[in-house]
Amino acid sequence: MLKRSICLGLLAGSLLLFHTPMDVQSQDLTEKVLGETIYVPAYSRVFSHPNRSDLLAATLAVHNVDPEATITLQQVDYHNEDGTLLRTLLDAPVDLAPLQSKTVLIPINDTSGGVGANFLLVWSSDSGALSPIAEAIMTSGSGGPGPSFTSRGRVIKRQTAE
Repeated sequence: MLKRSICLGLLAGSLLLFHTPMDVQSQDLTEKVLGETIYVPAYSRVFSHPNRSDLLAATLAVHNVDPEATITLQQVDYHNEDGTLLRTLLDAPVDLAPLQSKTVLIPINDTSGGVGANFLLVWSSDSGALSPIAEAIMTSGSGGPGPSFTSRGRVIKRQTAE
């Protein structure tokens, strides 16, 4: 009986990961825009008990979902849980061709971000493009069972064609 309860709990938790927030459902996903700033939550550790935490590696993945337009990543920054900029992750702007992706890694031994770390990315397009998918993938990387989950970005600023 306990195994069944655990399995049902894991299934319910897994389904929550794929729930689409209402603001995304009401958004016109085919609207082409000139650029956006996207906030992506990330976690360098999660607490499992009051005095025990698990370290996590965080990978930011940015996917250009537009099959026709190139987008340019202008800026990708990593902030800690206090909002302080820890580091800029791009030396120069990076073009993403249609359907191309870019990833950056915050290694498991880098705990500077804390529980509420985040990525802030800015992208642009000369002719307008579909909004990319930006998400963080956190994993314990220990090889055994440990926490692994994703966090989807949220657009906080959008530049549309006038």
